[in-house]
Amino acid sequence: MPFGLFALWSTIISPKHTLYFLAFATPLSVHLVDERYSTINLSLPTEPLIILVFIGVLLKLLASKRIYFENFRVALSILLLVDFGWLVITAINSSMPLISTKYVLMKSWYIVVFYFLLVKYFKSNQVVKKFLWLFICSVCVLVVYTLWEHGQEGFGRAAAYTAMRPFLPDHGMYAACISFAIPVLFVFAIHGKILGYSSFLRIICWGIFVFLIIAVALSFTRASWVSVAVSLLLYFVLLFKVHFKYILLLVSILVGALFINLDDIQTDLSRNKKESDDNIENHLQSVGNVTSDPSNLERFNRWSCAIRMFEEKPIMGWGPGTYTFQYGQFQLPHQMTIISTNAGKLGGIHSEYLRPLAESGLIGALFYLLIILFVTHLGFKHQRVLNGIPKILSLAAFLGLVTYFAHALLNNYSEFDKIAVPLYSFMAIITAIELNYKNVEEDHQE
Repeated sequence: MPFGLFALWSTIISPKHTLYFLAFATPLSVHLVDERYSTINLSLPTEPLIILVFIGVLLKLLASKRIYFENFRVALSILLLVDFGWLVITAINSSMPLISTKYVLMKSWYIVVFYFLLVKYFKSNQVVKKFLWLFICSVCVLVVYTLWEHGQEGFGRAAAYTAMRPFLPDHGMYAACISFAIPVLFVFAIHGKILGYSSFLRIICWGIFVFLIIAVALSFTRASWVSVAVSLLLYFVLLFKVHFKYILLLVSILVGALFINLDDIQTDLSRNKKESDDNIENHLQSVGNVTSDPSNLERFNRWSCAIRMFEEKPIMGWGPGTYTFQYGQFQLPHQMTIISTNAGKLGGIHSEYLRPLAESGLIGALFYLLIILFVTHLGFKHQRVLNGIPKILSLAAFLGLVTYFAHALLNNYSEFDKIAVPLYSFMAIITAIELNYKNVEEDHQE
């Protein structure tokens, strides 16, 4: 009760400082799950505070009877709202209304608090920098704890899967969470002088960057290894001012070539017998093993189920949050692995891109892709038209988002606060910078 009353008082008096606290507390929150009730789970102390801030925003909105429309001058805000609106529609038609209602509520407070509310505060560059550093410091504490626990077991692969508990349930979410901070530190280390950072602080950024790279390597999360590499590679693409339309064209050509040569690629992949291993080199090579690696085979099983679910309900889907509880009936015996389950445990769909396809139909999947495409458009645009601090902060946030956009091909964690908070807050940074840019442009025109 004392903590609850203090949280209520601080949220009313200074919501900005509550948001600062959430930036620091999120990586270190403890996720509690009641095994008897699969719909009951809670992250402490963050989720109650997020809900409190969410209720406060709604009450203020009702009291003022005025909607703050400036955010909607950026198409990303409209896309997020339209996507959420479609989510509500599909929830009404859900195969499991209780699950979908909870999922919709959860997503609503993440979007309202960490996107729309933070956009207001992120118009100040100092607030953005403070928020990012609080998140980075918390991630460092999490990594120190995890490496200590991991070290007690000799840094083996099996121990890497649970060393981060009780703060996170598994190594995939842990690696995805800390990966958000890696490109931010990389950008701060290289361009810190523009941000007003001393040489000593930039050296610290380099040190933490290397430390987190080692942490991701020791997490044995192949998706995060690839996602960090993609993000850092994209930095050099942006450095040489390559236009987004050329990247989009290149990706389209690569996807087309992939489908044209699919049979040959499958034949080549079938020769890869490397499986998940304590040896990091072998573990990385196992990414392409689609014949004997249980983790890879199980992903194909889950993805195949998602496609079958989509084929049965292509327009409305099965309802937000329902995949885990519905996919079991779509499994084929010859695709099941030693880690397959019908009980709604051991992970979900393993893809943020296929999840809306199965749960919200084709329209939901298209909205999700449009959000990612527009974030990418803004990321490229800001490196072309901006200068100084806003350009660097936009670059840091965009590359942080890229780590999850790449990781999301192989995993899905956006319903958890560890990922949702940086995901929506980094989008809020880019939106706030875009709004500031639009205001400056309009002032010059006048």
